Amino acid sequence: MRKLLLLLLIPIASLILWSSTVSPASAEFLVPCSQSSAFQQRKSQAPDSYYFNKPFEVYGSELVCGEDGLPHLPIRLDRFIDVLIPFGIFLYTAGFIGWSGRSYLQAANKSSNPEEKEIFIDLPMAIQSFIKGLLWPLLFLQELTTGQLTAKDNEIPVSPR
Repeated sequence: MRKLLLLLLIPIASLILWSSTVSPASAEFLVPCSQSSAFQQRKSQAPDSYYFNKPFEVYGSELVCGEDGLPHLPIRLDRFIDVLIPFGIFLYTAGFIGWSGRSYLQAANKSSNPEEKEIFIDLPMAIQSFIKGLLWPLLFLQELTTGQLTAKDNEIPVSPR
């Protein structure tokens, strides 16, 4: 129970620390790039070629610039889903890969010859591990609540000092 509380306390504490030290991004200083004098100065100093002119035209018509004259992409609440979907896909995929490998190694360790199963992949066992990996969020919650995911305090070796 103590470890579960600690696992929940660490992300909350880091979120509080991060939100207190990082100033929130505000779009008050952002203006359309076509109205920014610093952006217009950068545009006039750029070489006259397609690779410079075309981006400056697009930036000037569609983006907002900061005081430095550089285009910025503010994340607004209506665009939050644009960030959330790729992040969710990445998190699910990374968890799937990690959980599949973890479940294969756990199953291999329970077999009669675990070293051989780590070198020569047992295909039926690997497919079973991939199927378990598809359900990794549910299996994670199950193991976390039952205490299988974390080690007990008496199982952790402490170096005598």
